[in-house]
Amino acid sequence: MIYKIYTFCLLIIFLTSCNEEKNYVPDGLTKLSESELIQRAKDKEQFDFEEVTYKNEKGEVLSLDSVRNLPNMNEWTSDRYADKNGVIKEMIIRKATQKDKEFLAKLQQAYNYEPPIEIIDIDCKKKAEILDEIYSLDQDMRKSDNHDDYNPEIDRQNLVKVVSLIENCGMPTTKEITSKQMSAIWLVFQHADNENRKKYFPLLKKASKNGDLKKSHIALMQDRILMMDGKPQIYGSQITQNNETNKWELYKLDNPEFVDKRRAEVGLEPLKEYVQNWNIEFNVKQKE
Repeated sequence: MIYKIYTFCLLIIFLTSCNEEKNYVPDGLTKLSESELIQRAKDKEQFDFEEVTYKNEKGEVLSLDSVRNLPNMNEWTSDRYADKNGVIKEMIIRKATQKDKEFLAKLQQAYNYEPPIEIIDIDCKKKAEILDEIYSLDQDMRKSDNHDDYNPEIDRQNLVKVVSLIENCGMPTTKEITSKQMSAIWLVFQHADNENRKKYFPLLKKASKNGDLKKSHIALMQDRILMMDGKPQIYGSQITQNNETNKWELYKLDNPEFVDKRRAEVGLEPLKEYVQNWNIEFNVKQKE
């Protein structure tokens, strides 16, 4: 669901200034430039979709549901208009040009941008207590039935603490802390931005080889890294939601006929069983 919301947010905020046709233009509002949109994406700006007025290029009002249900969503874009206080008031929905699609890629990069981690002081003697707190913070907001409890700032704070712990104290082992506390480190990077995930992945993989982290955890992280880089996954752990049908789908998979062999090597069940959780059928005949 988070992936779907993220994709929809990107769809409705990116634009191009190349449209020369004389179409509807809102009175008293200013169209945001590409540079302004890039900066807002970097700032992870949020706004209330329910409070925005959606229109087509003729100025006809569109319902939010109709916008969400547009066929082939990747073929549509929007121009975003704000008032003098910078508050988004109107979105003009239109067909996307090739330039729009190229800008979307830039906008995705901007949205994924994270400022460099500032290392903070960590008491290495309290690493177990710190990781217990991080584990609870990470899981409590994800187990809640209330989606409003999710707070990306908590993920960021957890990341700063874990990176600072590793840089100040080294990567812990299960000789020093519990398996649950070690898994807190994995959870933080699994929920972090892809650049930091990739940076510390070798350390996590080494911890797995030493028996301090589960091999299955490393497999899931490797799949997520590949997906975020737009590459096929290896173990089939990543599921996405189709913007057109709203159905869950298995993200593209490398050599699917050998996936169960790869999954067994890291302690994962057959893919056919795994994807049943999302009502997905996987019937590729497996090879040894």
